[in-house]
Amino acid sequence: MIGGVMKSIFIPTFMAAVLAVSVTAEANKIESVIAVDYLNVEVMMKEPLTEKELDPRQVEDPDYKPSFTFNEGVRATGSPVLQPSDGFHENVYRIPVNGLDIGIIYRISYKGQKSHTFKAYESGEMKDKYRERYGSYF
Repeated sequence: MIGGVMKSIFIPTFMAAVLAVSVTAEANKIESVIAVDYLNVEVMMKEPLTEKELDPRQVEDPDYKPSFTFNEGVRATGSPVLQPSDGFHENVYRIPVNGLDIGIIYRISYKGQKSHTFKAYESGEMKDKYRERYGSYF
């Protein structure tokens, strides 16, 4: 009987631990990033951002900590803006930034996770890269 009680306690505890690990492992993350122009970066996320992350009033809060951080002195100047879905690309957000320069390899990180790199190019080349990514309807 004691062995049967131990099994029934152990299994729910084990399952709770497995669920906690799987929820943590499934945290949102950046799937891809591209510079749209010198003042906007576009990220595709694995999951939708939260309402709080999209709230433009949050940047006025003195304790505000942005979800997205950059290197090379780049910073977000506003909240991410959800872009309309084209049926193929979901969870795409534009992040306004204080400016990008040509030829620098930038890094963007979401909530301290592994960073992704991107570059800004000459205006025409950036437009071409954007079209290559999304098609000619841009």
